[in-house]
Amino acid sequence: MATAQDQADRSDPDRFEDEEESADLSTRPLEDAPQDTVDLPTGQSADSDEIAFEADTLSYDSPSDTVTASGSVVLRSGDRSVRADRVTSAEALIRWHHPVRGDLRPDIFIPLAEETNRIDELTLFVLRRVIDDVREWRKGGLEIRAAINISARLITSADFTARVESILLEDRVPADRLIFEITESATIGQFDLACSALRRFRDLGVGVSMDDYGTGQSTLSYLKRLPLTELKIDRSFVQHAHRDHADALLVSSTVELAHQLGLQVVAEGIEEEACLDFLREIGCDYAQGYFIARPMSADAFFDTAQTTI
Repeated sequence: MATAQDQADRSDPDRFEDEEESADLSTRPLEDAPQDTVDLPTGQSADSDEIAFEADTLSYDSPSDTVTASGSVVLRSGDRSVRADRVTSAEALIRWHHPVRGDLRPDIFIPLAEETNRIDELTLFVLRRVIDDVREWRKGGLEIRAAINISARLITSADFTARVESILLEDRVPADRLIFEITESATIGQFDLACSALRRFRDLGVGVSMDDYGTGQSTLSYLKRLPLTELKIDRSFVQHAHRDHADALLVSSTVELAHQLGLQVVAEGIEEEACLDFLREIGCDYAQGYFIARPMSADAFFDTAQTTI
């Protein structure tokens, strides 16, 4: 099953597989390159001001403009139910294949989109694409949830939340098929306003997930006050939990705490079967990582999810 714009996804999704798995529609620190430069296919480099200028001139007026003009690609990665052993949800991962500079990492262009005040249009573009995907999957008999990452700075924007509500009220798919992920390590300004916005989304049926749990500064406060439905334990704790005693204790205690609070738990960074077996033993709900599924197009995701039902 394909959306009207999945031709862009079919170009070559595999070229993104070696990127950091957690790089999605969120702000991530640069790990491999200096803050002011980016490697180019020609071997040249460009400073951040030049790239920011290009980002500011891109059109995000419509999904088709974004795909054709900027080379944006939305891939999907899957979550597997640990108990049922089947794919139960998807996560949208944004990539930018620049027509001149080649493949740009999200930790380069997402901060630029935020700095140039284009992150709202980019996020809304991804939301519409995800809704299109879910709608097409449901037509094909696949009932599945899909998640997108929402920048912390957008949650307190009245204009952004109003536009999201307007999209959700179009009733193209049930709102309970969607999950909004908020990065735990991000600073949420105007916390009460953010809680209010997230509660409105919850009232419409949208799930709210805390992403990268364990990497931030206000973990317990967030757990207590945010209207969450799900917790995603960061890969840095999960990846070696099946053989590292300290990681195992942290992950198992987090799963128990989340369940006591009525939250479901997703463990990120699963790269081998032994880790999945450990998560099954401690009662974790869902698993995500390269061992489960690599980023793929909407068509490929549909086929993969269908084989696990």
